[in-house]
Amino acid sequence: MRSAAVALTAGAALLLPLAACSTTDEALPETICGTPVSPALSGPLLRPRGKVKEGSRVDRQEARTAPCVLAVDGERAVSFRFAFHDGPPGDLLKYSRESSIIGLVEPAQVDLGFEDSVLGNDGATATASCKTAGGDHFTLSVKAERAYRKHPDLRPHVEAFMRTYMAETLKTLNCG
Repeated sequence: MRSAAVALTAGAALLLPLAACSTTDEALPETICGTPVSPALSGPLLRPRGKVKEGSRVDRQEARTAPCVLAVDGERAVSFRFAFHDGPPGDLLKYSRESSIIGLVEPAQVDLGFEDSVLGNDGATATASCKTAGGDHFTLSVKAERAYRKHPDLRPHVEAFMRTYMAETLKTLNCG
């Protein structure tokens, strides 16, 4: 009986650190910057995880260009730029390469299912026709701020996130 109690206590002691580690990760948000999104898609962009806090100036009713930022444990993790404008934004690949706001590492034009889209190691930019108070086009830029930019490891996760997030955002704007 004593050996069973010792084994149980030892087993609990081994599991306690694991339980303590998992409690530091808060649940990932199911809505980011006003757009519903699966935590399975946003999770890779928010690693390493911790307490997630959102700061947003996005106003879908006013449809003005604005940022939204997700921070993890006080550190900027993912930045979003919601842009409403008349006409397409021009050369999206050039913008994604050179912009001081969203500049992506190793950007390439890809078909994400929108009018135009660019994918980089650390983020993506996409534009689509969308009639709002701010114009007839909408461009969304997403950048994983903590990504190790020289390696394309995050690229497939960014692509999966952007495909879904942009489509869902267009729905929230009543244009997709």
